[in-house]
Amino acid sequence: MDCLHSMAPNDEEILGYALDGETLLASKQAHLEQCEICQQRLASYKHVNATLITHAYRRLCPSGTQLSFYCANLLPPDEYTSIARHILDCPLCSAEVAETRRFMREVPIDVVDLPAPVFTPREVVRRVFASLVRQQAQLVVRGANNALSKAWPRQYHADAIDLSLHLSRASNGDYMLLGILTSTDSDESVDAFEGATAELYPAISINDMELDETITPCCQAIVDDLGNLVFSTVPVGNYILLLHLLDQEVVIEGITIEHG
Repeated sequence: MDCLHSMAPNDEEILGYALDGETLLASKQAHLEQCEICQQRLASYKHVNATLITHAYRRLCPSGTQLSFYCANLLPPDEYTSIARHILDCPLCSAEVAETRRFMREVPIDVVDLPAPVFTPREVVRRVFASLVRQQAQLVVRGANNALSKAWPRQYHADAIDLSLHLSRASNGDYMLLGILTSTDSDESVDAFEGATAELYPAISINDMELDETITPCCQAIVDDLGNLVFSTVPVGNYILLLHLLDQEVVIEGITIEHG
């Protein structure tokens, strides 16, 4: 039933007020508060909207988990792009993404208070041991240590993953270990490695690590969007490198850094 009063809000104004929280003119707001017909119109619109949301919400939408992973940039590139396109056309998912991102900004994780990462092989989905496929000499420059130059870089392979390791010296003399990740799978981009954690552990056996879960890494690095990772200030010693990817853990043994 329509209200014929001159101050009655029209259908568009009622819809905006009911669904989007838009404000009404003071005169129309005052009329709405006293007019039973307009109040019934408002209740009808709210009821129809609630019914549609109840029956149709998320039928064709990503799950809440997928949207959370999307906000945290933890999805493969193709899935990330698909959800990004969906959000452009879906106000409900767009609102949920905005709320999730707001929450992530307001409640940041204080990494200082987190316990040091612990090697926990029982939680590993699949462990792969990388093999050394190439160890070649770099160009020796004046002042460079010959033994260091001949030992690096090193190329490792595990499933469809290639990892090139390079050893260099910082200006203060500290050793730096640089890793470059690539994939032999043409369908997988290096973007998929972004955010993965890499850790250097003392070179003890994997069995010893399983028995002693208090062992913590000597150094940590995060893979960037180009597939690069950098361990800075690496002490001299023997190491195992663990690369934690989404569905597997890559183990690289026999990494030795000597005095040069």
